[in-house]
Amino acid sequence: MTRDEDLIEEINTLWLPVYPFMADHLLAASGLRSGKILDLGPFAGGIAVGLLVKSSGFHARVIDESERVLRSAVEWARGRGCNSRLAVQRAPVEAIPEPDGSFDLVTVRGAFFFLTAALLREVKRVLRPGGFGWLGGGYGPLTPTEVIAPLADRSKRLNEDLGKRRMTAGECQRLLASAGISACAKISTEGGLWIEVKG
Repeated sequence: MTRDEDLIEEINTLWLPVYPFMADHLLAASGLRSGKILDLGPFAGGIAVGLLVKSSGFHARVIDESERVLRSAVEWARGRGCNSRLAVQRAPVEAIPEPDGSFDLVTVRGAFFFLTAALLREVKRVLRPGGFGWLGGGYGPLTPTEVIAPLADRSKRLNEDLGKRRMTAGECQRLLASAGISACAKISTEGGLWIEVKG
């Protein structure tokens, strides 16, 4: 992935109308209404804030190596009145600087730009028993067509400019196998391509 901060910020801002629907999906898929959220990577922040807005029982941490990504997350949270429940941390994502079993929800949007077996193992490690991890790409199964349509072409071009890596469900299965977590993960093709990891 080409780490172009301007392009990343443009994509993340473009997707602001999508995050609430992704948050709705995570609430439905996990069954959780409270707990600790970890939102990871260059496309992080939007889902975390979406979840904080929907339930006052959540606290979230956003981790990425970019100060700009973290600053955007804080600004979005402040604008929605939930910044007191958001923490940000500047760090590489592949070795998550958190103890085992620290989080109820872990989300990684745009994961296929940088997904590795090591990162999958880390996500599994920091999930508490019964927790839920959601890594992948796409708009998620609940985002309406009328929300996607105005931004789809621009988003696709920006992703290509960043050097988007395309993955198949089969490649995801092989990655899960090499990470040693196939037994506690499944692949979903609803609303994109997603890996669901059970804590």
